[in-house]
Amino acid sequence: MPIFDQGYQHWTGELTSHAWRWLAITRHGVRVGMKNRLLRLVLMLAWLPAVGLGFMLCVWGLHEQKSPLVTPILAFLSFIPKEIVADPIQYRVEMWTLAYDFFLLTELRFSMLLILLVGPSLISQDLRFNALPLYFSRPLRRIDYFVGKLGVVAWFLGMVLIVPSLIAYILGLVFSLDLTIITDTFRLLLSCIGYGLVMTLSAGILILALSSLSRNSRYVALFWLAIWIVGGIVGTVMENVNKAHRQMSHYRQMSQVRYVGRPQPGAAPQTLQEQQAAQKAQQLEMQRITQEFHQQELDLAKTDWRPMFSYTANLARVGQEMLGTDASWKKLSLTRPPQERERYLLENMGSQYPWYWSAGVLAVLFGLSVCILNFRVKSLDRLR
Repeated sequence: MPIFDQGYQHWTGELTSHAWRWLAITRHGVRVGMKNRLLRLVLMLAWLPAVGLGFMLCVWGLHEQKSPLVTPILAFLSFIPKEIVADPIQYRVEMWTLAYDFFLLTELRFSMLLILLVGPSLISQDLRFNALPLYFSRPLRRIDYFVGKLGVVAWFLGMVLIVPSLIAYILGLVFSLDLTIITDTFRLLLSCIGYGLVMTLSAGILILALSSLSRNSRYVALFWLAIWIVGGIVGTVMENVNKAHRQMSHYRQMSQVRYVGRPQPGAAPQTLQEQQAAQKAQQLEMQRITQEFHQQELDLAKTDWRPMFSYTANLARVGQEMLGTDASWKKLSLTRPPQERERYLLENMGSQYPWYWSAGVLAVLFGLSVCILNFRVKSLDRLR
């Protein structure tokens, strides 16, 4: 019968620093997530806007070089003002900014869908199967557990936000063959990386907090849908209702101008010159009222708080400020006739309320999420 030595045996493995112990949780979460076919499909679809971003930056770089390869493509860009097409270098920063803004707005929706597929089960499954004692029986702190779970969300968001931005930026540099483009657009690259970090911290901590509230990941998914979709619907409906009231008031003013311009019954017939003068005066008055309406809409957009009910609208508002999208639209509006600039800005700029309002909403949600996580996930000496 063999006798085994039960004394101490020195372990010869490699010790890792405490700072990287969260990485094992992240690797496991990523492996589990990649087994989901629907998640892999969404990841592939999320790369389609990145392909469009890279294509646009490459085309603009070739256009700056006056390459004949882009001549057939420019025929499909007739919506771009001729001043911009004639001087692409002068409007390089604006076109890159708007391209990245459109890309991030599109990826924002894919990011919400990825979090819906990845996030609900990150903590709820551990609560359901009572796996927290197994985690914390090892040299693992709560902060390591949280960072590891957050790393899963960060990995997937980085795959659709940061990595495509880097690749598209490099392609834009290669096809432009102009070193000055680095000094002009490097801020956009930093803004994309910063926006990805903001979204990861905000949405990642929020979905972890929701996941810790229930042992059933389906309920967590419903909570996330309520924040994402229901909140967006409420914000959109409130904004549109308020806008509809203002438009009705504008239509009443326009109708009054048309009614005043009509000949009154029993009045002396007007000569042709008088009719033309009256019509011209009526048109000028209607143009003045329309311009005032557009200017009032722009002014009201700076204080309209209703879009803040939408979680994605708050993220988008912060992203617009980081990219400098509003300044780009204002410069492009100078290519329009003066009487059309207010309408052009109103149609393209969207919400104009102060960006720090949205930052405050995100900060409040972040604080509540941290409190929920601190209350729901306890260390081993407090588990029962």
